[in-house]
Order: sequence, then C-alpha cells, then structure tokens
Amino acid sequence: MATTTPEAQVAHERAVLAFGAEDFLAERVVAAVIAAARAIDPGVERRDVDLSSETALGALVEACSPNLFGDAAVVVARSAESADEQMVATLIESAAAGDIRLVVVHPGGVKGRKVADTLEANGFVRAPCEKAKGRAVDEFIARELRAARRGATAEAIEALRIAIGDDLRALAAACAQLVSDVESDPLTADSVAIYYDGVADVPGYLVADAVLGGRAVEVLRRTRWALANDPGAGPALSAAVAAGLRGLARVASLPRGMSEADVAREAGVPPFKVRALREQAGRWHPAALAAALVTLAKADAAVKGRDVAGRAMSADGLDRDQGSYVLERALLHVVSTRSGA
Repeated sequence: MATTTPEAQVAHERAVLAFGAEDFLAERVVAAVIAAARAIDPGVERRDVDLSSETALGALVEACSPNLFGDAAVVVARSAESADEQMVATLIESAAAGDIRLVVVHPGGVKGRKVADTLEANGFVRAPCEKAKGRAVDEFIARELRAARRGATAEAIEALRIAIGDDLRALAAACAQLVSDVESDPLTADSVAIYYDGVADVPGYLVADAVLGGRAVEVLRRTRWALANDPGAGPALSAAVAAGLRGLARVASLPRGMSEADVAREAGVPPFKVRALREQAGRWHPAALAAALVTLAKADAAVKGRDVAGRAMSADGLDRDQGSYVLERALLHVVSTRSGA
C-alpha cells in the first residue's frame, strides 16, 4: 500500500530497499536509517555507492567491508536498477554478515525489477517510495504540520495544493515556511493565499471556491482583496470562477455511481476536488448553473473593457473601476441565484 511515511516502517531495519520513483521519500528513508543507527552509535559513518558507475563493484565491496577500526557504517547504494549479479550477491552477503546497515535505492519501474525481487527474497525490507496522489498528499501536508505542532483547515490544505502542486519536496518546504512565518493556528486558506499570492493564481481559486460554495460575504471580501493587491486581476478572477463553474457543470452531468478517479478523468478536474464538487453540484439547479456561466461571460467582457452586452462603450471601453464593479455585481448575482443559497 502506498504511503508517505515509509521511513517509519524501516528506520530500525538493517537491510532496506527504498523502492519507488519518489526521490524525496527515498531520501527520508536513508535519513531515518542513519538517524536510528547514530542514536545507538554517534560515530556511524555514511558510505555512498553509485551502482551504475564503472567502478561500482569495487566501490561496493570496499564500502561493505569493515575498516581497521571496526567503525559501524550505513552503506547507501543508489541506482540499484543497474546492479549486476555480482553486486546483488555482494549486497546479500553483506546484509547476512550483519556488520553494517544497508539502504539500497531503486527507482521502481520495470528496469531492474529482478534486482529488487532478489533483494526482498533475501531479507531486504521494502520501503515503498511511490509518487503520492489524491488523499495521500492531503495526509502528508497535515502530518508535516502536526510534526511542527500546527494544524490546518481542510480549505488551507486544498489551497496549498493548488498553489504548490503535489510535489512532496516542495510541499514539505512550503509547510516549514508557513509554520515559521505565519502565526495563526490552525492555518487557514486566507493565510496560505496571502503567503503564496501570485503562485498558481491562489486568489482566483479562493474566489471561485467561495462562489461555488454560495458564500456571498466571502466572495466580496476575497474579490476586493485580490483587486486591491492587483488592480488588473479582474480577467484572471473571472476566468478562475468560470473554470470552476465549468468543472462543476461537468461533474454534475456525470453519473453518481462513477468512481472519483473516473469522474476526475472525464470532467478534467483534480481528483482531490471531485468529492467537494459533487457535494456542491447538489446545491445548484442546472438552469442556475447555465445562467451563471452566461453571467460570468458578460463579466469577463466587462473587466476587459467592454460593456455587459459585449459591445465597446467607447473607443476606450470601460475603465478598470467600472469593470471591477461589474465583476463584483456579477459574482454576487451568481451566488444569489444559486439553488439553496
């Protein structure tokens, strides 16, 4: 089963196979094994070997051999997919001898799969280091924050994923930075938006989320906040809300019995948003959703300097303040016509 904490399972093992394409998790496995070894003996050495190099076999034999002083060591052997039979035999023999700890790093995939299988069959404990997706990423973010004794709302976690993506290394760094620089606890979507303003258009996402959720006061506050920070953000805001409404319409049109993964693929939305979109779709009448898209199209024209009918008002068109006013009115109108608002 995929996990984002493989190091917790193998830190105290003497022969570990870090298997999978997520380098960040493999690094954590290596660090955990070394930390566990040094907790027992602070003088434990780290010895790295690249199994894809021309001199790999000799380097591996040397790294796995006790030195004259009998110092303990953790041997980190990378590029295991390139290991030949002699290297694999050396790894197995060294693990059986028990003089050192071994962490073999394999990127997963088809190449070198026999190497991984042979090591596992001979006592190496697999640490799964697969790419995380879906709820596993949310759990990773929450766990990173808990480790720093901080919490976060579900909206904050979603906003962070929108801003950063699903790269665990970048998310870990972002969590550390937020914990260091933001005092509020738990972290909220607003604190994430302020900190990552301009990254992946977080303000646009937040406005869209408030519109889809039917939260009028929040729509107005976030729209004005975004425009105050960037007076030219109107087109980006209208585009973000329109994209959110289109995604909602696509999700609403699909059968309820479809899996979240299938819905995400068919609707072209992130898998982790499917559940929320399904819940929101139940609160929108199809006619209101269609009308909302028309309203947003007119607002988009307004913030680009045209009137709500799509005709130029003058040679100069609408000024920025007029366009922003039309956008605010349009967003509030969309919320007010939402079924169940």
